Amino acid sequence: MATNRKIGNSFETEFCELLFQYGFWCHNMAQNAAGQPADVIAVKNKTAYLIDCKVCSNNRFPLSRVEENQHFAMETWKACGNGEGWFALKVEDEIIMIPHFSMVALSYEKSTLNLTDIREYGTPLERWLKKC
Repeated sequence: MATNRKIGNSFETEFCELLFQYGFWCHNMAQNAAGQPADVIAVKNKTAYLIDCKVCSNNRFPLSRVEENQHFAMETWKACGNGEGWFALKVEDEIIMIPHFSMVALSYEKSTLNLTDIREYGTPLERWLKKC
């Protein structure tokens, strides 16, 4: 059985390869001893995106999985003029993109996102890619 880390690392690799197919330059910030506040930096058309990849089990995403250093990094990323940070949530066989500000807002009223929430507040990857 695959560990959570292996499942997450596989998704990060898959996600970078997918973005590359759509013309992005991608860097997967592989897990290091100190940890990192996000998993991927992707760039296309002079726009950079900071993205954290999360695999959802049981079609749920506990908002507690967004760590304090991730919130800080995404807020700093935006304050430096780089735009919104993003979460790529893999649910079943789909990838849904949710902006950091939505995760923060939702955390005031929910502790966990279910599949309906994820789809309601997120954007399917295919649609997100067309906006980039």
